[in-house]
Amino acid sequence: YADVQKPGFLQSGLLVMPAGSGKTVTSFKTALFLSTRGGFDKVVFLVDRRELDSHTSESFKAYAAYEPVEVDDTRHTYELRKKLLSPTRGIVVTTIFKLYSLVKDLDEVGDNRLKDKKMVFIIDEAHRTTMGQMMGTIKRYFKKNGLFFGFTGTPLFDENKVTGKIDEKSQVIDTTEKLFGPSLHQYTIDEAIADNNVLGFHVDYINTGEFKSYDQLRQLIIEEIKEEKPEQAEKDIERRVVGWTQLEVEQEAAKRGILVYQDETHIPRVVEEILKNWDEQSQAKKFNAILTAAYKKRVVAYYKEFKKQLKKKNIELNVAMTFSFGGDDEEKPIDPVIIREMFKDYASFTGIEFVLGDRRQGENAYYEDVTARVKRGGSGRNPRNIDLVIVANQLLTGYDSKFLNTLYVDRFLELQDLIQAYSRTNRIYGKEKEFGSIINFQYPRITEEQVNKALRLYGSGGSSSKAIVEPYDTAVAKLQKVFEEMVRALPVATKWQSLELNEEGKEAFILAFKDAAEQLNFVEQYYQYEWDEKRFGLDHHKWLHYVGAYKNLTRGESRTIPDLPANVLVAKTKLAGTQRIDVSHILSLIGTKATTSDGKQTVDAESLRILYQQIQELSNMGEFEEAELLKEFVNKELKPGNIESGINFDDAFESWKQEKRKKLIYEIAKEWGTSSAILKMTIEAYSLSHPEEIPFFDELIASVDFASIKDKKASNQLEHNMRLNEYLDEVIPKIKVRYK
Repeated sequence: YADVQKPGFLQSGLLVMPAGSGKTVTSFKTALFLSTRGGFDKVVFLVDRRELDSHTSESFKAYAAYEPVEVDDTRHTYELRKKLLSPTRGIVVTTIFKLYSLVKDLDEVGDNRLKDKKMVFIIDEAHRTTMGQMMGTIKRYFKKNGLFFGFTGTPLFDENKVTGKIDEKSQVIDTTEKLFGPSLHQYTIDEAIADNNVLGFHVDYINTGEFKSYDQLRQLIIEEIKEEKPEQAEKDIERRVVGWTQLEVEQEAAKRGILVYQDETHIPRVVEEILKNWDEQSQAKKFNAILTAAYKKRVVAYYKEFKKQLKKKNIELNVAMTFSFGGDDEEKPIDPVIIREMFKDYASFTGIEFVLGDRRQGENAYYEDVTARVKRGGSGRNPRNIDLVIVANQLLTGYDSKFLNTLYVDRFLELQDLIQAYSRTNRIYGKEKEFGSIINFQYPRITEEQVNKALRLYGSGGSSSKAIVEPYDTAVAKLQKVFEEMVRALPVATKWQSLELNEEGKEAFILAFKDAAEQLNFVEQYYQYEWDEKRFGLDHHKWLHYVGAYKNLTRGESRTIPDLPANVLVAKTKLAGTQRIDVSHILSLIGTKATTSDGKQTVDAESLRILYQQIQELSNMGEFEEAELLKEFVNKELKPGNIESGINFDDAFESWKQEKRKKLIYEIAKEWGTSSAILKMTIEAYSLSHPEEIPFFDELIASVDFASIKDKKASNQLEHNMRLNEYLDEVIPKIKVRYK
């Protein structure tokens, strides 16, 4: 700030911050500081696309709500001219194109009024503007009093080898630093991950069947070289090709046209692979995904294939596509029939109808709705949400959504484009999202090399980069280790009661179980996850017993649910045919086994054996209290033949349970001399998630009739009330759990 005040000081520069690390709020704070204390006439925030213009304006206005500054956005060039010429200081948000158009108009008529103003320009996604003629024109116009600060997560370096522009001094401007000036601040993706500001990535490379193995590719290459160079010794050719790495083999096979990806066969395979793992990858459609393919025609081809396979497999999935509706660099625009069909499909699950060519409800409105809707997560959260959006280039930079957990890639990406696209998945959400998943469907080793190159340029790179999470095999090895620790703490999960009075042993198991549950939650998020008893060192059914042991040992405690990762209790697995054993299942089983005699329902000895077995399994699964109640119900009501014929067992059990609860409340109220009606209200209002709060406690204490108590627990009412408080803390959670 002191330097900015020096006469003649003009120092533009570059600030590097990875996507998701707080660029927008940092740029706003910079703009706020310069607009209120920097002595500048205007601070202009430049974005390169219209949708980012409106998004940034909304964000800035929210940030500015409690600040002494106004944020203006501009829809038209004449509005921009008016705001920049206004004497009022503030922040103006606009697009590079609008400012470029204004500068051109001013230059043509010789209007230099803006040139004399002291202005600061903050450019978002600065790597996208480096090579453009527009930014060069803008900089030349404001060179007298203008300061330019570029914000980006992926600046262009010499290594990017982009075609530059020659400025008025005959200098080639081919890097972001050459355009904006030296780097003033650098915050790498590795640093952002280490600070828990963004997530790392797990990158998968899928071979969709275009080649069987690298040895097969080697053999095909050898055969071609032999035909091309018959004069060379066959053994020399074989020795040379066999010595190549998988990357070199893949590169040579691609160059020779041996390894190619034909849309007719490749696209159906990719769609099949995506759908096969959709429920697990999206965590029951809570999260959503982007699929990016090169060129609009391939986006359309993918869209059609998804529709075909979804219909054939009878799968419900909300799929959308979006692309630039102009000609782009492709000669042939998309057929209007396809766009109308796309709008019709979109309306089928969103209820919103868009019209091709309509100014208000046309293509632009459709795109804005898609970008807003993707941020809401998958259809598991709301049936009107989008599960998958297919794009060519849109949404791959400057787009934030915490519910986006997967990027499917069927194209070539490199350096800044790769990091920008991958970073769409790295926004932090919670335990269910430990990393962003990237799944590539072309050239596995070539793609892996491009990932490493990008990380070397924008992070520490390669295997040392924090941007890539540990391999699946490493995560599984860690899971096996924590499972072993858990089993050591409790060798047989169904014998959890042995720890109830052993506080040290109980705490050791609980800690070991939490470690195991957290690591399993992490492993489940890998694309290749499926339960592997051999590698995990534990079969799935036994794991469910350990979940049950944890629930039983922590029943009545507030930590039971919050401390478990959200999907652990569901025990998500790709294994099919798992039977859910709960109270409803057992009561239904009783209904199928019961027979009627003399107007009463009862069961035979074999049916009783099966019922007891199922009740024990319910207890093993963590429902000890309900299992004990069911066992008592069977022994005292079903076995003696106390249930009338024609009565549904669900109703009979619920009535019996509520009668027991009512009797227990009455006995407690009588024992402590308090109102049974108020005690009933207290138990019904009590929440296990807020164990420290006893509802209607004052009313309960006020209702105590100390003189009516036959077996007094204290010599005076004050002491009695204190003991009642302690008793309620202990007994109410137990009643709540037992009679839930």
